[in-house]
This record gives sequence, C-alpha cells and structure tokens, in this order.
Amino acid sequence: MINYIRNLKIRLKLYILIGVALIGMFIIGGMSFFLMGRMNDMTNDITTSWLPSIDTARDLTATLSNIRLNELGYLTAISDEIEASSLQYLQSEKEDMATLLGTYEELIDEEERDFYNHAVNLWTQYKSADEEMMALAGQGRTEEARAILEGECVDLYNSLNSAFHDIISYNTQGSDDATQESLFLYRTAVGVMAAVIIIIICVGVFFSFVIIRLIKTPISEIENAAVKMAEGDLDVEITYTSKDELGVLADQVRRLIHKLQLIIDDENKFLAKMAAGDLVVDSICEQEYTGSFHPVLISFRSIAEKLNDTMLQISQSASQVASGSDQVSNGAQALSQGATEQASSVEELASTINEISDKVNQNADNARQANATAGSVSAEMNVCNEKMQQMIQAMGDISNCSSEIGKIIKTIEDIAFQTNILALNAAVEAARAGAAGKGFAVVADEVRNLASKSAEASQNTSVLIENSLKAVENGTQIADETAHSLLQAVNDVNEMTGIIGQISEASSNQADAISQITMGIDQISSVVQTNSATAQESAAASEELSSQSQLMKSLVGKFRLKNSSMIG
Repeated sequence: MINYIRNLKIRLKLYILIGVALIGMFIIGGMSFFLMGRMNDMTNDITTSWLPSIDTARDLTATLSNIRLNELGYLTAISDEIEASSLQYLQSEKEDMATLLGTYEELIDEEERDFYNHAVNLWTQYKSADEEMMALAGQGRTEEARAILEGECVDLYNSLNSAFHDIISYNTQGSDDATQESLFLYRTAVGVMAAVIIIIICVGVFFSFVIIRLIKTPISEIENAAVKMAEGDLDVEITYTSKDELGVLADQVRRLIHKLQLIIDDENKFLAKMAAGDLVVDSICEQEYTGSFHPVLISFRSIAEKLNDTMLQISQSASQVASGSDQVSNGAQALSQGATEQASSVEELASTINEISDKVNQNADNARQANATAGSVSAEMNVCNEKMQQMIQAMGDISNCSSEIGKIIKTIEDIAFQTNILALNAAVEAARAGAAGKGFAVVADEVRNLASKSAEASQNTSVLIENSLKAVENGTQIADETAHSLLQAVNDVNEMTGIIGQISEASSNQADAISQITMGIDQISSVVQTNSATAQESAAASEELSSQSQLMKSLVGKFRLKNSSMIG
C-alpha cells in the first residue's frame, strides 16, 4: 500500500489526506444528524404529548374536585344566591371537564386510548348521577339527592380520580422513558462520535505520517544533495525513485549531477591538455554543453584559439628576430672586421705621414740653412745641386705618399659608406623587431653617427691631402726651377737666395699642412677604434638576441598549434 501511495502524484496524496478528513466529517455529521433527530423526536414527544397529557390529567382531577365541591355547595346552600352561584360554577366546571376531555383526546395514542375511554365512560356515569341528584334537589328531595352525592357520586368520583391518576402515571412513565431514551441516545452519540473521531484521527495521522514521510524523505535527500552541490561536491547519490513529482525531480537532479560531472571532467581534461601545451584540444562531450553551458564551451574554445594565435605570432616574431639578429650580427662582425682593417690602414697612413713630416721638417731646415748660407752657395753649388736632386726625389716621394694617402682616404670613405649602410640596415631590422629591437636601434644610430664622423674626417683629410699635393707639386716645380737656376744662375746668388726663401716658406706651409693631416689621421684613428668597439658590442648583443630568440622559438615549439606550417 505504501509503495502504491509512493507512486501517486503529490496532488493525489493530498487528495487522499483531505478525503480522509472529509469522510470523517461526513460520518460524524451523519451520525450527529441521526442521533440529534432521534433526540429531537424524544424531546418533541415529551413536550407535545407526554407532558401536555399529564397537565391535562391534572386539570381534569382539579376540575372534578371543583365539581364535587360545587355540588356539595349547591345542596348545602343557605341562600338562593349561594345556590345560584354554586349552580353556575357547577355548569362551568362541567363545560371545562368536557373541554379538557376533548383536549386530552387529541393528545392520546392508540396505547392510551383505553385510559381515555375508561375515563369518558366514568365521566358519563358521573354526569348521569349528577343530573339525577340535581333533579332531586330541584324537587326538594334534598335527602335523596344527598344520598346520591354521598353514595354513587363518591364511588364514581374515586373511580374518575383513579382513572386520571392512571393517566398521569402512564404519561409520567412515558415521559421518564423518553427522557431515559434521549439520555441514552446522547451518551451513545457521544461515545460513537468519540470513537469515530478517534478512528478518523488515527487514520488521518497514519496517512499524514505516511504522506509527510513520503514527501519529506526525498525532499531531504534532494536538499542534502543540493547543499553538497552548492559546496562543490558532485560526488553525491540520490537513491529515491518513484513516479510522482518528487521522483521526477530526483531523476532530473541525478541527470544534472551526471551532466555537471561530465562537463567538469571535460573542462579539467581541456585545461590539462592546454597546460601540457596542446592548443588544438577540443571537447569530447560537446553534446552536454546545452543551454547556459554552451557559452562556457565557446569561451574555452576562444581561449584556446587566442592562445594558439598568440603563440603563432610569438613564434613568427621569434623567427624574424632570430633572422634579424643574425643579419645584425653578421653586419656587426663585418663592420668590426672592416673597422679593424681601417684602423690598420690608418696606422700605416699615420706612419707614412710622420715620415713625410720628418722629411718636410728636414727640407725646411735645409731651406733655412741654404738661406743662411746663400752667401757661400757658390762654393757649395755642387753640393746644393746634389741636395736639390735629393729634394726633387723627396718631392716625388711626397707626391707618391700623398697619392697613397688619397687612396687610403678613399678606402676610409668606402668603409664609412659601408658602415653607414650597415647602420641603416640595423636600424631597419631594429624597427621590424619593435620593442625588442630598441637597443639595436640605439646601436645603429651610434654606428651611423660614427660613420658620418668618419666620412667627414676623411673628406677633411682628402682636402688636406689635395692641398699637400698642390704644395708638393709647387715644391717640385720650384725644385726644378731651382735646379735649372742652379745650373744656369751660378752667379745670381741673390735670385737664388730669394728662391731659397720661397722654398723655405713653402716648406713651412707644407709642415703646417702635414701637422693638420696628422691631427686628422689621429681623429680618424679614434673614430675607427670607436667603430670597432661599437661593432664588437653590437655583434655580442646580436648574438645574445639571436640566442634569446632561439630559446623563445624552442619554448613556443613545445606547444601543439593550429596552422603550425605558418611558422618560419
């Protein structure tokens, strides 16, 4: 029965509980109406039959006594007034007697009919005796009338009183019986209704307990499961099963728990694979992501897709940085090598310039000595001729050295131009690298500045060398003229002296020019050394950048990515 009730809908369970209460109320109400109807009948019999019959019988007894007294008063009247009054009262009492007997007849039942007939018969006899007595009294036969009054009328009077008392006793007994029956019905009604109420209460309590238990047990189980689910514990079990609403609710909660377990397990696997570097991961139970769960799956896929795109971009950027750093490193190494070669060339140039300076200084000294000894030049003309030949040769050497210096300056300009190009390439690659190539951009700017300074210094040196070549050519021309003059103007010492003065002045100018060239060469040497150090630093930094980019590529390579073929 309990299993049957368990599978009923909650609505039907409540209907059963309400039905039990209504049936109990109907039973109690029906019994109350029945018993109260019976009690009402008893009460109605008492009030409409038994008690009125008793009252009427008592009135009959009293009326009979009044008739007896008036008869006696009539026979013993001492005056006509008393006699007439007694006669009047006697007639009135006889009428009342007839009325009361008629009233009593209306109250009697078949069982009481014998009492009524007996009383009417006696009253009829009494009226006959009374009429005979009154007739005798009217004839003046008072003694005969008194004899009837004290004889026959007394007997009839006693019989009527007895009959009326029997009526009173019968109706009193009937009233008592009705009262006892009504009391019995009341007690019976109280007992039966109490028993019915107790039975209904017991049945109601039983069904209430069963229904409440059948409702409370699954609700408590579902509530406990919901509390554990709210606390994050999905390892719960709902054992309740039925065909009612709570059974359906329990089934749906079990389904929800299973769905949540599948989704959470899928998410854990999803995140675990992403943590392991697998960005191509996808759900293995996509069909479970329904309703509000579907955006969760979309969010996870979006995260994986964005991470995949980010890693692809990082990998591509690392490849580009690695390629750029290699180019910068190669360029820096080439620049460093070129700067080293340039420094070597500048050192050789400085050595040559120093030699030229020594020779020019010596030439100036010689010119000063020639100017000082111009007076005795004639004696030493041959010696001067030889010295002049030596000077012409030295001028040729100076011209050759100046040509070599020009070539070296050309080489320096080429190196400066290549350095500038390398600096521009490094700046371009640094711009491509973005924030990571900011340091390379600074290095490229410094290299470009150094290249500009090298080019400027080389141009200045080239101007000085051109001036020096012009001076050398001028000196050579003068030396030739001097040689010719020495050969032709042995006797013209004054003119020779002037020429030697010009040679001395040109030699001083040449010495000054060579000093300027020496200063320019020192500046070029400093710039070349700076370029060499910067190139070495740039090469080291580019090698470090290349190493870091390779490390970044190796780290990104641990991830399994979509469109991995796009990575260079």
